[in-house]
Amino acid sequence: MLYKILIVDDEEPVRDLLRDLLKKEDCLPITCSNQEEAMAILKKDTFDVVLLDIKLCETNGLEVLKNIREKYANLPVVMITGFGFDEELIGKSKQFGCSGYIGKNMPISEIIVTFKRFVKEAKQKGASS
Repeated sequence: MLYKILIVDDEEPVRDLLRDLLKKEDCLPITCSNQEEAMAILKKDTFDVVLLDIKLCETNGLEVLKNIREKYANLPVVMITGFGFDEELIGKSKQFGCSGYIGKNMPISEIIVTFKRFVKEAKQKGASS
């Protein structure tokens, strides 16, 4: 199934890697590097899911997640992190409606499988609500 994905990460190599991986999975990834770009893109277009870095240069991903939730309540958001799985951040992000977490240091095959699982679960949850 083709998913349209917004990737928000301030590290260009990470954005490029995720974009290339998801293209190989028949997805349509669009990338940006900060909250302002992300919100402008979301305002103009519809997406199936957002991949959002938990640590952005200008702001923290939780703030971006809150902003997305305010305007796009049912849009699945999967957080991506290179800093391990901080239980406090995971708890806060789930409180704000995050669909799940993916670690940047996970094996590529696991990133794809995990991403697909989170998207499927979020879509099923959205369809039943």
